[in-house]
Amino acid sequence: MISWSVKHKSILALLTGLFMILGIYTFTVMERQENPEVISPVASVTCIYPGASPEDIEKLIVKPMEEKIDTIAGIKKLESYSVDSAGVIQITLKDMSDNEINKKWDKLREKIDDIKPELPADAEAPVINTDFSSSYGLIMGLSGEDNTNQEIADVAKQMKNMLSKDTDVKAVDIMGDEKQQVEIALNMSKLQQYGIAPATVAAQLTARNINIPGGNLELSGMKIPIQVSGEYQSMEEIKDTIVFVSVDSGTSVYLKNVAEVFQTEVKPEKQVYVNGKQGVLIGVKYADGINILNVEKRLQDSIREFEKTKLYAGMKLTELNNQASFVKSSIDMFSDNLMVGILLVFVVVLISMGLRSAAVVSIPIPIICILVFGYMYLTRIPLHQVAVASLMISLSLMVANGIVANDNIHVYLAKGESLTNACINGVKEVSIPILTSSLTTVASFLPLAMMNGDAGKFVKTLPILVSVALAGSYLTSLTIVPALGHLLYKHSVDDKPVNTKFSNINVWKQKIMKKLRLKAFFEKGKALYGQLLNFALKKPREVLLFFVALLVVSTLIIPTLSVQLFPPVERDQYVLNVTTQDGSTLEKTLAQCKKVAGVLENEKSVQSFSSTVGDGFMKYYVTFEPEQQATNKAQFLINGTRAEAAAVEKKILREVPGITTTLKYLEISLPLTYPIQVRISGDDIEKLRSLEVDIEDRCRTVPGTRNVKDNYGDNSYRLNVNVNEEKANLVGITNYDVASTVRMAVNGLEIVKMKQKDLEKDSLPVIAKISDKDKTSREILNTIFLTSQITGKNVPLTQIATIETQSSLNQIIRRNSQRTITIGSYVEDGYNTAAVMENVEKSMEGLNLPDGYTLEYGGESENSKDAFSSMTLPTIIAGILIYIILVFQFGDLLEPLIIMGTIPLSFIGIIWGLKWMNYPIGFMALLGAISLMGVVVNNGIVLLDYIKVLLPQSNDFREAIVQACETRMRPIMIGMITTVFSLLPLMISGGPLWAPMATSVIFGMMLSTVLTMIVIPCAYALIATRRAEQK
Repeated sequence: MISWSVKHKSILALLTGLFMILGIYTFTVMERQENPEVISPVASVTCIYPGASPEDIEKLIVKPMEEKIDTIAGIKKLESYSVDSAGVIQITLKDMSDNEINKKWDKLREKIDDIKPELPADAEAPVINTDFSSSYGLIMGLSGEDNTNQEIADVAKQMKNMLSKDTDVKAVDIMGDEKQQVEIALNMSKLQQYGIAPATVAAQLTARNINIPGGNLELSGMKIPIQVSGEYQSMEEIKDTIVFVSVDSGTSVYLKNVAEVFQTEVKPEKQVYVNGKQGVLIGVKYADGINILNVEKRLQDSIREFEKTKLYAGMKLTELNNQASFVKSSIDMFSDNLMVGILLVFVVVLISMGLRSAAVVSIPIPIICILVFGYMYLTRIPLHQVAVASLMISLSLMVANGIVANDNIHVYLAKGESLTNACINGVKEVSIPILTSSLTTVASFLPLAMMNGDAGKFVKTLPILVSVALAGSYLTSLTIVPALGHLLYKHSVDDKPVNTKFSNINVWKQKIMKKLRLKAFFEKGKALYGQLLNFALKKPREVLLFFVALLVVSTLIIPTLSVQLFPPVERDQYVLNVTTQDGSTLEKTLAQCKKVAGVLENEKSVQSFSSTVGDGFMKYYVTFEPEQQATNKAQFLINGTRAEAAAVEKKILREVPGITTTLKYLEISLPLTYPIQVRISGDDIEKLRSLEVDIEDRCRTVPGTRNVKDNYGDNSYRLNVNVNEEKANLVGITNYDVASTVRMAVNGLEIVKMKQKDLEKDSLPVIAKISDKDKTSREILNTIFLTSQITGKNVPLTQIATIETQSSLNQIIRRNSQRTITIGSYVEDGYNTAAVMENVEKSMEGLNLPDGYTLEYGGESENSKDAFSSMTLPTIIAGILIYIILVFQFGDLLEPLIIMGTIPLSFIGIIWGLKWMNYPIGFMALLGAISLMGVVVNNGIVLLDYIKVLLPQSNDFREAIVQACETRMRPIMIGMITTVFSLLPLMISGGPLWAPMATSVIFGMMLSTVLTMIVIPCAYALIATRRAEQK
């Protein structure tokens, strides 16, 4: 391969050119997104049971479903929420592959199908949601000044239809569009006057509104279908329905005699506001496998045209979230850093090795990048920030092999070899060490792809792409490097001289080096290193003990570093959750949110905002969790300066009393409700509540805790209708009759549907309920009566039931099939979360737990342990693989341990680097430390391999070691400097996510390289001396 590349440079150039053209094309069309797509290990099952209390939901809905779901293997956590009229179960799986996750969700669907017949007859079919990772790529808010809600909804539907026509759009959804209905407002006093029960009205309407096939009639050899239809097509038909005929007088009572019938908007369970004005949200989901930047540009053209021609006067369309803009800025930032890194690497090689060497080493970089892009295209890996960061991390690795190969070409030229022989034999001699160093680096990266969990899946493409880049680097070092060397370097005396067209640049380079005295600096550094190494080799044992002591001292710094699994996403966007008093109506919450909007409108740091009252916001980011539906909750998406977010929240709390707020930033991994969590589990709610009060008080005494609260909230009041079974049975009335009648009277019940004149529009639901004018107090329940199925007479509700007010739970939360209350706390600024959690645990000492009750801790520390523990196996595997490769390289069991002993030296640099830069110990910092294993080992391979080459040629043991180290100092130091400079842009502008990783690699590499140049020769000298003595 090496010889062929040197002798067939033209063919190699042609193949490389074609490869580059193809690669550039794939780069332009490949899929782009901000972050890697991760299939969520979370699913939910929701079941609606109208009118049921939390206790009934738990008993009749949640427990039976939990028992079925719990039989699925691989469940990590099972949480359930029993609230009025609904039960929600959230299932979290253990770490597993995406394929296994999909199989588990198939099993979940089977289990839910099995449980359906066992659920109450009035309960709605359970709804399963396994698409927790899907999010809207584009969210817009449509609002109007004086426009009606119906006008806004109509325009939103037109926009939905327009956007849905694009083949790269998967779905378009509208949130906040208020539906229309026909309402039958029953007049209770008139119903009493005629003696008509509400259930009788519902029965007559249902019997009138039919559409039943009447079979087929055969006429003249033809089948003629018969359709018996009596569907309502107008409100007049509904009003003229006879609901009662008097037996005594034969008088007919029409619906219009006992009720008002009118078309109205459905009473909203949620409302949307855009910049303080009522409106709707329009969310666009993109298809998979597309270039989001191209699609978004196309959609924006259509949207601008739509704005000009379709919006009513006073309407405004506001872009609230545009994933494409974040994708573009993220990729642009990393691409810019990549280009700066390439330039810095080129400058380092230029200064240290000359222009021709810089060209030989740097030209393969874009070729390797194109190779990586080609691999991504073929394996359907999108271009995202992790992919581009992988290339930045690979930069120094790309040139490392080229530097070693190029350096050895110069060694052969210095010996007087011909250019052809130097390029072939020089590269061939180091091909095995280059292969070994590449394999050890791959061995340190590739096992990281085994990590599961959200964190592991997030960075999964990084070790894969780095390994591909290393494979490309090895391939180009054996082909492109010798070919370029043969093309650009001067021939020896045995060959014809080549054109020295780069001589002027080299003259400038020599002048710069002379001006900066770099050559003198390098010579002095080399001489100083030789003196230091000679001194160290005289006392190798003491030197090694010194470095061990330095490592031990450095580990004492670790407790002073903070711990953070992942930092928040760095963007000027945040979410503010607003909660009013438990049990508050939507109207009361809405009034408070209008005050919040007033504060935001006058806030200079806020560019735009939107709010959803009564429900959570549209899912606009993979890890964003919309607020649960509740009339006392609202969620604001705010586009504004993130640094000012805390000040904005404090201002809102000052100016809007009676609310509580939670400030949320976007997270890389699934967000935590609270970083500090204490969970208490048991059967009896009253005992749990008593323990919860004690735990909350203890937490509040711990310095650093803030906003301590439980997840159950305050109790609320409810009216219980207690049916006397004996009395009800005597008159032939069932509990179902009571429940359905009360529900129809109070909340309303859909009886039938009415067709609209415009057949393209959906039929309108017809709702029967007590007139809102009559629902002014609880006394309305005393006016309700039912029809006896035995006597046919009307029976007042109060005759068969008692009505009383009781305190009631708002919700019952279960965790792993046990009732559980979670006490959570935020952490004050300036406090270490891990330290606060430790003090919270200490504060629980002496807590008296009854039998059957358990206490456990969660939050950030729990998540960090899970994520960090997922690194253990890959790290062990990486170490074993590196050792095996080194054994094959050196044919010795002990010498590889000398090289691997240098790995801990990098930890010294990592610890002090994180401390100096004030970065926390997090997932990415540890990822950098693990990936550094192979890079650090490479220096040891190059050094030890050359020591073993020179030893047989020298009579002086120490002199041979010093000479080998001085010779290899140049490529090793150049490799270290290129690593530092290639990652410098990432450390400076990589943000809180990537900067800690770059810091780990840079500081770990710098210190370990310097120390390796001392430790390896000392350790080898010590072992070689002992072996000689034993012989």
